[in-house]
Amino acid sequence: MRRRRHPQGARRQPHARAGRDLGRGGVTSPHPGPAASPDAVRPAVAVVGAGPRGTAVLERLLARLRADAGDGGADGTGPLGVDLHVIEPYVPGAGRVWAPGQPDPLLMNTLAGHATAFPDASVRMAGPPSSGPSLLEWSEEHAPGLAPHAYPARALMGRYLAWAYHRIVADPPPGVRVIHHPDRAVALAAEPGGRLRLTLAGGGGVAADAVVLATGHTEVLPGDEETVLAAHAAAHGLAYVPPGQAHERELDAVPAGEPVLVRGLALNFFDQITLLTTGRGGRFVPLEHGLLRYLPSGREPRVYAGSGRGVPYLARGHAPGTMPAGHRRRVLDDGAVQRLLDRGPGSVSFADDVWPLIAKEAGLAWYEVLLRRSLGECALPPQEFLDRYTAAPYRSVAEAELLAGAFADPGARFDLRDLDRPLSARQFAAREEFDAWMREHLRDDLAQALDPADSPLKAAASAVAAVKGAVRRLVAAGALTGDTRAALSWFRAFGAHLSSGPPPSRIAELLALSEAGVVSFLGARPEVRADAGRGVFTAVSATVPGAQVEARALIDAWLPGADVSRTADPLLRSLLDSGLARPHRTDDGRGGPSGALDVEPSGLRVRDADGVASDRLFACGIPLEGVEWNNAIGARARSDAALFRQADIIAARALTAARTTGADRTTPAATALLSSGGDT
Repeated sequence: MRRRRHPQGARRQPHARAGRDLGRGGVTSPHPGPAASPDAVRPAVAVVGAGPRGTAVLERLLARLRADAGDGGADGTGPLGVDLHVIEPYVPGAGRVWAPGQPDPLLMNTLAGHATAFPDASVRMAGPPSSGPSLLEWSEEHAPGLAPHAYPARALMGRYLAWAYHRIVADPPPGVRVIHHPDRAVALAAEPGGRLRLTLAGGGGVAADAVVLATGHTEVLPGDEETVLAAHAAAHGLAYVPPGQAHERELDAVPAGEPVLVRGLALNFFDQITLLTTGRGGRFVPLEHGLLRYLPSGREPRVYAGSGRGVPYLARGHAPGTMPAGHRRRVLDDGAVQRLLDRGPGSVSFADDVWPLIAKEAGLAWYEVLLRRSLGECALPPQEFLDRYTAAPYRSVAEAELLAGAFADPGARFDLRDLDRPLSARQFAAREEFDAWMREHLRDDLAQALDPADSPLKAAASAVAAVKGAVRRLVAAGALTGDTRAALSWFRAFGAHLSSGPPPSRIAELLALSEAGVVSFLGARPEVRADAGRGVFTAVSATVPGAQVEARALIDAWLPGADVSRTADPLLRSLLDSGLARPHRTDDGRGGPSGALDVEPSGLRVRDADGVASDRLFACGIPLEGVEWNNAIGARARSDAALFRQADIIAARALTAARTTGADRTTPAATALLSSGGDT
């Protein structure tokens, strides 16, 4: 069979073999059949994208259909059955991000013991229960020795997700077919009679009664700055690596031994640095206390890295050989969230009502460890101080007087916002001086990450991680005022810096790379320019005034944010251009775009240009960032994961659409055609 062409610039990944029998009527086939075949009258649901979210929707569809079959055909589809179309050009289950063929040194930022592709008993959903092995359980047979407290390779997670997909589709109920299209959907249009038709990049199309968009990370059009940088690179023979997935970038263009500027010090940065160092033959040698020594291969570039804050994401607190205990919310707890929800939609200010509770939650965690470990002299008995601190409103006169009276040393007093811009009041006379400061910063962060029980900072970070779910709940309920979008965006970035960083091992590696002279640091808010006169890129930061760096290579080490108004994805663009979908706009009085696809939040139904929520078109995941908040998080085992709850809601509504529209086509002639085997 001729293979479909993959998206330009993307790596080809193996996909499911077309035509493979997946059990009682379940098949994978690149084509559902011509319009005149019996397939044309079968109820159908199409899932666009089979990464973790799309696969979760598929699992819920099959679980509901299986339960209906057990009830004697209560699904209402009669003898016609249901077709489930899966459109995924990459490995189904893994999708683009979790490609099983990516380099093994690229790690997950989730512990093995937390990752799963299957809903468990903790998930509160209306649909029938089901189960399957978590990553850790699967690894007992497929990757023996994987510890629950390990950070696995992303390629291993991709292999698990691909396996999970095949397990999910392997035994569909009678009359149900799963049809995988190893292709991209590039357009969608409404057909007479109520169906939706997807056009595929390789030719042909798929007609369905309901379509689920689980497209995940899609490309966006380059901004003005990226366009200028790319043109400058092309004109002068330079290397410019734009934002994107690290395993898809053309890092071979970055020359060995020469300076390269890197913007971004978050998770994508650690992936890029890994590929430029150990990916080029370097290796780390373990030392005592979690430290490392780097042995260069000689093929590394000379990296100069900076970001808005100027410092890398902080390491996750994780004592070796243990599973993190997590944080139990006591200030912004479920009761506090419910009291905020009870005020009604659009009535809660993030800055005035939510942030003070977050700051107090983190501060309480900080002071508990500080006092328990006697890391700061307190003039009050510990419990008295903690009780009074909890009761005093955030940044009130009472709180200020309490802190001043309890701690003579101002360094023992905590304010969460102080962690946001650690370089804002610092300048260094030379880059060597700044690099030395940064190495000490990394050593301190690593030491605290490896012993989080004794770290006030890691306790506060754990508290911030714990409150994110509460904030998501408030956003999903529409409780926040429209003018809090900027504050939410700030907290998303700050919370990620503080509590969603890399494993401690990545900080140890970065420290070793700096000590080996492979990595140096630019500082905060580096100003990068395309110097046409000299034919180079330049960078300078106020952190080290006057210390300009020139380079013939520039890497933008981040993922572009989801923004449907700038999407380069042809399917999303088709939906917007046709009016079947519209961009979500904020309700802050200005009605500006949030970057998200507009959906009805409770049912994830896509809204058309007139604001009408479709009963046949649904969306989930990354394109909804803006309607939802911080929604890139995956499913965590035993945590009532929202990903599975949403998948079940979508599956229920999609099957309702298939049954309703399909019933209109269930004529005696159609039934006779199907029972005759489709011969005409």
